[in-house]
Amino acid sequence: MEHYLGEKQKKLRESHGWTQADLAKRLNKAVSTVSGYESDAHAIPLDVLASISSLFNISTDELLGLDAPEVLSLSGLTGAQKKTLIKLRNELLSPSQKGNDLSPQQMEILHDIIKAFG
Repeated sequence: MEHYLGEKQKKLRESHGWTQADLAKRLNKAVSTVSGYESDAHAIPLDVLASISSLFNISTDELLGLDAPEVLSLSGLTGAQKKTLIKLRNELLSPSQKGNDLSPQQMEILHDIIKAFG
């Protein structure tokens, strides 16, 4: 199965709950440029690839599909458990708050873990 870079960028963006405008702002690009990247109408320059990798906390190899990420099977888990693990992964990759106190998002995830796995 073929995977295109624009599709990968879109999935990463959506997994963070970002719009194309949100990503465009972070990349200092026009929304139309980000849209062009996602539709594979425009090639993504190397400096932008590096920025995208940094924003999403993944290696450029993983972004380009050269490095298969470690995968854990979610089979046997309930829908609530899967949703909680995805929320936890996203929070760990891009924390909603820095510092010693837990953010409301982190507190919600902790509550969901206790509820789903307790």
